[in-house]
Amino acid sequence: MGADRAERQPLALVAIAALPYVNWIFWSALSAGSLLVVGVTERLGGTTRGYRLFMAGTVAACVAVLLLSDLNLPADVPAARTGDVRRTLVWFFSATTLAYLVASIANWPRAGLAVLGGVIGLAAMVSLAVAGGTTSGGFFAVQLVLASLALGSVAAAMLLGHWYLVTPSLSPRPLRRMVWVLVAALALQAIAFAVAVSTIPGEALSGPMGWLTWLRLVVGTLLPIGIAVLAILASRAASLQASTGLLYIALALVMAGSIAGASITYLTGVPV
Repeated sequence: MGADRAERQPLALVAIAALPYVNWIFWSALSAGSLLVVGVTERLGGTTRGYRLFMAGTVAACVAVLLLSDLNLPADVPAARTGDVRRTLVWFFSATTLAYLVASIANWPRAGLAVLGGVIGLAAMVSLAVAGGTTSGGFFAVQLVLASLALGSVAAAMLLGHWYLVTPSLSPRPLRRMVWVLVAALALQAIAFAVAVSTIPGEALSGPMGWLTWLRLVVGTLLPIGIAVLAILASRAASLQASTGLLYIALALVMAGSIAGASITYLTGVPV
């Protein structure tokens, strides 16, 4: 009887055990994606030192929450199988983020640190994805990386929009680059979603989770693509207030989609 019960839920974490990991995924995706996008943008140029310093502090705060979350993850679930590797990567990610913050305050060369930190953060997410708890660790890893790029780009772009209010002479190119990254990440997420639900067996599209899965696709992926395109079009105006307002909406939707995607993945086993 116990073996039969274990077989009926071999891949999905029970809801209560999944919650800490969904929280961990959100903070790691937000911090790693933001750090990577800010680092690449700094390499390409066009942002102010004040913006970069603000982003360094913001990401450091997010990483502090991530570290606390990691230290309190349950150890008796499939996703904990790579716990030692994941935690080591989180510590390296935290150290690199702190180094980036210090370099930003001291105005030392730092773009490479941001890119390196973002890559380490993505590696930590991949280590979690392949640990278990889903039908396909590879698909889940892809979804987590794309979620990180989407969250990071929309958060960085939304915050950059505020700098145009006080520095109107800034070129809109950095903002547009970030939003195009958002569009690309979301489009790839939609493709990965379609491949996952059509090739991986599970109950993501049926039963009580079915409508939530479709809602995750429409509200958390497709709708933000449309809003992001509108933000790019609005960036042609003299004022970027409209773009910033649209990015607020996109950020809320991408956040909701990322949380829903991770939750549905653990509850059904299908990476969406």
